[in-house]
Amino acid sequence: MRFKILNLVSIFLTATLIGCGEVQPERLTVGEIKCSHCSMNIVDMRFHTQLITYKGKRYHFDAIECMDQFQKEKNLEIQNIWVSNYLNPKEFLTKDKAIIIHSKKIRSPMGAGLAAFKTHEDSAQFQ
Repeated sequence: MRFKILNLVSIFLTATLIGCGEVQPERLTVGEIKCSHCSMNIVDMRFHTQLITYKGKRYHFDAIECMDQFQKEKNLEIQNIWVSNYLNPKEFLTKDKAIIIHSKKIRSPMGAGLAAFKTHEDSAQFQ
């Protein structure tokens, strides 16, 4: 009987610890998912943005402006937001550490011209 209880406790602890790891952004294939706000296919990965709630629900967006509008409309407890680095779309940056600029030189999917960069130097040529 003790052996069964010990097994159940160890299984529970293992499952709990696995679920406590740091949450990371998901990699997508172009066109695989639609934007959670506007329902357009996410095809330009330079603008891909992700939001995850504390309950673990993940939302994908085709542009930063879609995520901003979605966030204003919903009352979500947000755990993290990631934005794609415009110059390296395979790299995600946390929104609070990214340099987000508005520029007429940038043609984002929804037309607002918002893009995220890792440094101010990277964004200089677009300002």
